[in-house]
Amino acid sequence: MKIQEFIEILKSKSKFPFEVQQHSEKRVYIRIARENLKDIAIVIFKEMNAKFSIASGVHIREGFEVLYHFTFDKDKFICTVRTLAPHDDPKLDSLVSIIPGATWIEREIYDILGVQFLGHPNLKRLVKAEFLGEKEFPFRKDFNIKKFKEDHGLAPKISFIQPVEQTVKKSK
Repeated sequence: MKIQEFIEILKSKSKFPFEVQQHSEKRVYIRIARENLKDIAIVIFKEMNAKFSIASGVHIREGFEVLYHFTFDKDKFICTVRTLAPHDDPKLDSLVSIIPGATWIEREIYDILGVQFLGHPNLKRLVKAEFLGEKEFPFRKDFNIKKFKEDHGLAPKISFIQPVEQTVKKSK
């Protein structure tokens, strides 16, 4: 199956709009509204038998973009599903009920970006340092690393060594 055929099948099986960006013969991005994330995951993962590789998240101007990466190994292409959780409501439906392998990565994205995955069976902090507050997420653009280091005694201690006074002997 080529990417064009994949897109046509996806259109026929989906009852919701999505945006397609094909970057090459081996890479396609599908942008979807967050309300339709579970539906498209069912089509791609369950019905079209894609393999789930990983998910990633990034803080962008519009909010928090979460990307789910799927591979079609036999057909040699990658499909990335992109969705957005806005700043004022950073929540997405969890895909764990559809893709059990998404358990840890959704926890990690929650831990570092603060995106809550609704319906996740065990959404608690995974790798976060104990001294981070519940509302502190280190991969958010508004996270002040300098203040964080100062507040937790992690700022480098700079001490200056006084220069040694040197005397220069004049030669005769």
